[in-house]
Amino acid sequence: MKILIVSDSHRITDNLFKAVDKVKPDHLIHLGDIEDDTEYVARYCNSPRVPCLFIKGNCDLSYRDDLLPRSVFKLNGHKFYCCHGHHEKVNYGLATLALSAASEGCDIALFGHTHVPFDSSGLALPKHALYEQDNFEAFVPGLRILNPGSISLPRGGSAKGYMVMDMEAGGRYSVSYHTL
Repeated sequence: MKILIVSDSHRITDNLFKAVDKVKPDHLIHLGDIEDDTEYVARYCNSPRVPCLFIKGNCDLSYRDDLLPRSVFKLNGHKFYCCHGHHEKVNYGLATLALSAASEGCDIALFGHTHVPFDSSGLALPKHALYEQDNFEAFVPGLRILNPGSISLPRGGSAKGYMVMDMEAGGRYSVSYHTL
């Protein structure tokens, strides 16, 4: 199963569609700041065949009820915590995010907001100076935290990017980072 993980498209939906066409995902997770018509995106992804999860970001309009402030769900033996990250104050470190995910019993946390890709397992990505000294692993061991960066407006020397999570039925998974 392929899960396409994106964030911060900011109405530049063509970039999202390029990733969908390339990956041909089984699931889409958009971690906020879509600022676009989620029904249009879901139709493009061929939902409901490809389930789409849309998280509300700080730039998404407050009246939008098709966007979730966060989502917690189980998939193939893993429990996911998905958020945009602004409520978890990810601009100041990952401790609040890690504690929120741990309090829900999650082993995978996904966030956006910073426009900079991140993988707590050490996937070769541009360094995010803020997280260099972050010590969330000390009090939340076993939690993998991922941020796909921005598919449209990257920051911190990164490129327009997204992540693909390949999950096997037994729970094994791998994550790869891709650029447009």
